[in-house]
Amino acid sequence: MKSFSLDAIEMSYYGTIPPVHHDIKQTSREFAMSNYPLVWVIMGVAGSGKTLVGRRWAERLDCDFLEGDRRHSPTNILKMKSQIPLEDSDRQQWLLDIKADIDQAIRHQREVVLTCSGLKVSYRRQLTATGRIQLVWLKVSRAELLRRLSQRSYHYMKPEMLDSQLETFEALSPEEDVITLDGEQSPAQIMDRLDAIALQRFPALQKNWWQRLETLNA
Repeated sequence: MKSFSLDAIEMSYYGTIPPVHHDIKQTSREFAMSNYPLVWVIMGVAGSGKTLVGRRWAERLDCDFLEGDRRHSPTNILKMKSQIPLEDSDRQQWLLDIKADIDQAIRHQREVVLTCSGLKVSYRRQLTATGRIQLVWLKVSRAELLRRLSQRSYHYMKPEMLDSQLETFEALSPEEDVITLDGEQSPAQIMDRLDAIALQRFPALQKNWWQRLETLNA
């Protein structure tokens, strides 16, 4: 099976951009374990850069990364590859499987970053029902999404499927408390912005992962 590196994905989206490494700030101040998310869900329509941003954010947090597309059934993948839009019934088990990943992470108190399109309000509510979850939406224009999908030959989601996803998308509401990022910026700019927002909202993220775990077990 042909594999694709993160660098290859970045080059197809943005051109050659060197990786950016963020140092996690240290502090002697103690923060409560419950004051930051255990699970980060990176959302967006096809071509928004969920995998790229998700992997980089997992690197920043030094935690696990899960690709939501891997939870799709072979039937779903075949439908999308055949340019047949998925219905709610098609996504039901997929969402249940992603929710199971979330529940397991929270049950074992393990930080994880995962990707999911999260197109509908009901989907997002289902994913966040457990708590300790932060949703992040990558906002990208249709023209840029189309450009990216047209250059992405390795994925089953083709440009012809873009409009069906945009039509399915239900607008975010303030009550959902979603962090919205400009997905048309460079990966480095997106990471800097997410890093700034996350540290402002969740000061405990200034600690390394093992220090946060120590706080939990203290």
